[in-house]
Amino acid sequence: MYKFLFEKKGFSLLELLIVVSIVIIIFSIGISFFIHHDKNVEINSITQTIIFDLKQAQSKAMIGEGGFKWGIHFVNTTTDYYEIFSSPTDYSDGAKVIISTHYVSSGTAFSDPTTSSSKDIIFNKISGSTPASSVTLFSGSITKTISVSSIGNISVQ
Repeated sequence: MYKFLFEKKGFSLLELLIVVSIVIIIFSIGISFFIHHDKNVEINSITQTIIFDLKQAQSKAMIGEGGFKWGIHFVNTTTDYYEIFSSPTDYSDGAKVIISTHYVSSGTAFSDPTTSSSKDIIFNKISGSTPASSVTLFSGSITKTISVSSIGNISVQ
């Protein structure tokens, strides 16, 4: 057999650059998917926790626990949080009792109530009704709105 003067061994620079470019593109798509998925899991978890706490406050109001109304006080500050409380009237009442405080994880925040404000959802004794209201959370481009109807139905959008 004849030996060629120029035998090709290894890869050319162009082939190597093409392969590296493809790997970088696939990696960047994977990372963006992971970040989006991680934020989605986080906001869903927080939303489900708030819904559970709203239903628990509503339940306590309906059974008349402590003889008070029950509610949640949402606060939008540099560190967003909410408090579960019981009160004869509303959150400003001096006789209110704060049951627990829950901080929203970093990267997630309230957009409703707006910055530097608060919002109360208070359930009436026995009926569990409340003025219709909603709370909105966001994390990156993901937004979840928790709505409470005037008859006390709780839903998420």
